[in-house]
Amino acid sequence: MAAAFDEPNLIADAGLVPVVRLAERAGLPELAAEVLRIGGARNSAGAAPAAKVMSLVAAMCAGADSIDDTDRLRHGAMPTA
Repeated sequence: MAAAFDEPNLIADAGLVPVVRLAERAGLPELAAEVLRIGGARNSAGAAPAAKVMSLVAAMCAGADSIDDTDRLRHGAMPTA
């Protein structure tokens, strides 16, 4: 048997799924939503601290060294306005 990793949509970050699932099962999103408030953001009403924490966890596991490195994980890779 031989394995070929030539799928154009295959990315190295696919290994993040088990790590994110573990964080979800440990209750990290709920804890973040309970404890964190993002009041200084322009869109603070929809800032979703739990989602941001989970993105940071995934980014750190993928090798992010700074907040700027999380741009890769922005929804749809869309630029900010």
